[in-house]
Amino acid sequence: MTLRHASDRQSFFQNLELLENGDCLEIDSFAASGADSAELLDAINSIANRGADFVSLLEGVDTRSEIQPSFFALCRAIRALDEGKKRSRRRDGIEEAKEAGRYKGRKPIAVDENLFDSVVSLWQNGEITAREAMAKLDLKPNTFYRRIKEREELKMKDYKKVERELRAEIKEAAKQSRRDLDELKKQVKAEAKEVKKTVDEKLDLHDVEREMRRDRIRAEAEHNEAVKQLKKDVQTEAKELKKLMENES
Repeated sequence: MTLRHASDRQSFFQNLELLENGDCLEIDSFAASGADSAELLDAINSIANRGADFVSLLEGVDTRSEIQPSFFALCRAIRALDEGKKRSRRRDGIEEAKEAGRYKGRKPIAVDENLFDSVVSLWQNGEITAREAMAKLDLKPNTFYRRIKEREELKMKDYKKVERELRAEIKEAAKQSRRDLDELKKQVKAEAKEVKKTVDEKLDLHDVEREMRRDRIRAEAEHNEAVKQLKKDVQTEAKELKKLMENES
């Protein structure tokens, strides 16, 4: 267990980000944390969700004691009540604005896409904390995480689109291979018929039969070799397409 002491707002939120299961965050007082009531309740709920403990020396709060379940439950209830009131006031305000013809909906927050990508990359690589990333982008937590989720969903759609296209290409390649094989069979049969016709005209029946047997054996051998080669080509093409799909994902 790690005991982390915070004496001001900056150290409070920095230590909050570092908390792990079994750790304890200690502050001198609620006021010393520098957080407003909503931020403090969110922080306490975050501590509970991480399986950590919270101590406020001035207020005598110590969740390592038997008060832990009831204290965390009370903080969650207070935060939920506060959020409920805010949502209710917001809905009432929107309804009033709609009735007065003033409501136009929330304007999207403008964010530099290149800056967003670079900052999120730093955060995902563990080079900065989530709070530092939000500060660099001047975004609130809800907006920050919502935009990340939207980006991930967009990437997933792109991956699925590529996958569908590759599957369609593989399917079409297989169909084309079957068409080529059928065409080759027709050509072999046509050539065999032409050979038989020529032999019938120039040779006697015995020679014709002997020559036809040889031609048939030769044609079948050539056909089998052609079929084997086509199968190899199809398998090679399918492997290349599969490897391309795996690299894209």
